Amino acid sequence: MKTPAKLAFVGNSALTMMNFRLGVMKELSKQYEVVMMTPEDCELTPLKGTNIRFVPIKVDCKGQNPIRDLKLISQLKQIYQSEGFDFIFHFTIKPNIYGSMAASSLGIKHINVITGLGYTFIKRNWLFYLSCQLHRHAMRNTNAVWFLNQDDCDSFVKWHIIPSSKTHIIHGEGVNTDYFRSTREPDQPFIFLHCGRMLRSKGVELYIRAAERLKAEYPEVRWQLLGPLDALNPDAIRPAEMEAWVRSGIVEYLGVTNDVRPYLERCSCMVLPSYYMEGVPRSLMEAASMERTLIATDSVGCKDVVLDGVNGLLCEKRSLDSLTNTMRKVLKLEPEQLRCMGKKGRELMLRKFDEKIIIEEYKKALTTYA
Repeated sequence: MKTPAKLAFVGNSALTMMNFRLGVMKELSKQYEVVMMTPEDCELTPLKGTNIRFVPIKVDCKGQNPIRDLKLISQLKQIYQSEGFDFIFHFTIKPNIYGSMAASSLGIKHINVITGLGYTFIKRNWLFYLSCQLHRHAMRNTNAVWFLNQDDCDSFVKWHIIPSSKTHIIHGEGVNTDYFRSTREPDQPFIFLHCGRMLRSKGVELYIRAAERLKAEYPEVRWQLLGPLDALNPDAIRPAEMEAWVRSGIVEYLGVTNDVRPYLERCSCMVLPSYYMEGVPRSLMEAASMERTLIATDSVGCKDVVLDGVNGLLCEKRSLDSLTNTMRKVLKLEPEQLRCMGKKGRELMLRKFDEKIIIEEYKKALTTYA
């Protein structure tokens, strides 16, 4: 059996690829030649000193122009052929679809990783049906399709995109529990933190409204937001909206950072009232690994990380009343109860979501399919 010598990791964002999969790529680069292929949308400093080579590509992530998408197939096919890859891992919608088409046309073995269904699959409109058709066509020859949660897997099988025999579940994309380790108690007064892209479907507006309701009752409590304002996304919170909320004194907007750990250490509770079609939210895993109490919606992906009453609390999707009441419940917990939930969260990360476990999944796949 041939062992693959050259691997590609193909996605729509260098920042996301490095934040979520750098540990996997670094570990595999000890045994294979690893190439990362994404748009160059951030500094590539984390790749310095590694054996990972970067090849830039152009991906129109938000566009719906079929001509540009056809160009993506041609671009990927040309690179795949010239590089002579033995195996390819695709991530996110467009690389999964068009990367699969390019790899299949060249007979290159590959795995597609569904990192979450996103807004494309929320509404049953023309985009949903087109996406199903494209996925169905593209994935006919893929070796396997990986999902981060069972719900997404069941949906793809139900929609007849792929047969269940080609599916496999991995528990998130792994969190480095050595890197995300708490070294101190949270700050006082109490801090709630929402961490992620500033999207309505990530529950940002619900979070703000809940803070408005609770501010008079708990004037000393702080509500913080950390993450990018995505101006190109139609679901994004607009900068003017954020500025108005900050001026009102309801929340603190912390912007973006390359290291979330100081913010996680200072907060007492990480909140993600998302109704986005999540895979397994990285922000929740990182907070749990740092022994912080969690609040999230009882929805796809979130409920995999938040065990209600164990390491946090679940609230109803899109319900301001439910989120407000859940945050109030957390504020009434004793410090020892919060510490206990935090410890249970870290235990769950070590047992099920540790990056080391995910790395073994990749190694096993290369042995199985190569």
